[in-house]
Amino acid sequence: MRIAPLDRSCLTDATTVLAAACRFDRAAEVAEEKLFGDGPTGPAVPLGVWDGDALAGVAVLAADRIRLLAVLPDARRRGFGGALLDACCATARAAGVPTLRTLDQPGNYLAPGIDHRNTDTIGWLERRGWRSNPEPRVNVLVEVRDNPRVSTARAAELADAARARGYLIRRARRDEHPLIAAISAQSGGAWPFEVTRALGFEPPGVHVAVKDDAYAAFAAHDGNNRGLGWFGPTETWPAHRGQGLGAALLLACLVDVAAQHARCEVAWIGPRAFYDRIAGIAGERRFAVLSHDLP
Repeated sequence: MRIAPLDRSCLTDATTVLAAACRFDRAAEVAEEKLFGDGPTGPAVPLGVWDGDALAGVAVLAADRIRLLAVLPDARRRGFGGALLDACCATARAAGVPTLRTLDQPGNYLAPGIDHRNTDTIGWLERRGWRSNPEPRVNVLVEVRDNPRVSTARAAELADAARARGYLIRRARRDEHPLIAAISAQSGGAWPFEVTRALGFEPPGVHVAVKDDAYAAFAAHDGNNRGLGWFGPTETWPAHRGQGLGAALLLACLVDVAAQHARCEVAWIGPRAFYDRIAGIAGERRFAVLSHDLP
């Protein structure tokens, strides 16, 4: 067994590991982003474990999160996963991190926790002293094709209603730096990071509501898990709430997603009733977040 930093020359082998190991997440489709992509707080630390010359597992440490940990099914129960977990803990401890958490790194996460169906991994961590947190983590799934509530006509209708109230709904420009500054001032956190990545699409995966040359609301898709059709983040500035802007921007994004996907995944949801009312909820995913204090 050998543990060492993972570099981009190993991307193909690492993608194979993720495809075989991650039953509940589409990790292989975003392998480069999750293995080597930065987070809002800086670069990640990708690690690999080898069985002889063969890559048997991968892990990614990003600040105080284990963004990813996966071992080939036929290499499990042989100590590879434990070795990777120990390496992540040791690296974090050396950097002064007091507590590690699983997966839910704002800005660049495969999922907002471990899928509840992945009982093997949850139990494996709990046996090693990791504790589950009570915070709810739910993603909802929205059908975006053959859904009468998701159409270009309805998106235009909602945009027209906003225009009658004095708001312009439009797609953001790739170089719309003032938007990032406005989100930073209003919300901060990881959202400017995610929206910046969503602006990198062609066309940009961000829509905004503007009134009197000032931003009133925004919504984005594919700023995280790029190419999987995930929605978020989104926010309406407090002074402009109740004007239908969130619905108009959600529909604009869902129409974008429908061009590539049959479903949109809305991550880390807040007001579930809003999504059900505007587009309908076809399903949901629930997640567990576990943490571990580093002595």
